[in-house]
Amino acid sequence: MNRDELIDVREVRSGGRRVVVQLFRNEGGSVAARCVLGEADMPIIDGRSAEEALATVEDAIEGVLLARAATGR
Repeated sequence: MNRDELIDVREVRSGGRRVVVQLFRNEGGSVAARCVLGEADMPIIDGRSAEEALATVEDAIEGVLLARAATGR
């Protein structure tokens, strides 16, 4: 991830939560989506495009929230 090449900032909403996603252009042309969950909690997901990275983030968040709901967390 090239931290100098921020190309966009978007948000994903899922399960009543709002997650800020910072999109960076990688050297090979793909996109890294850094998910800002908390001050020290920022997982990064790579995709071929911003749309692909955001779709992956949204799917992952929905899966985590469904799993938490199933366990009563």
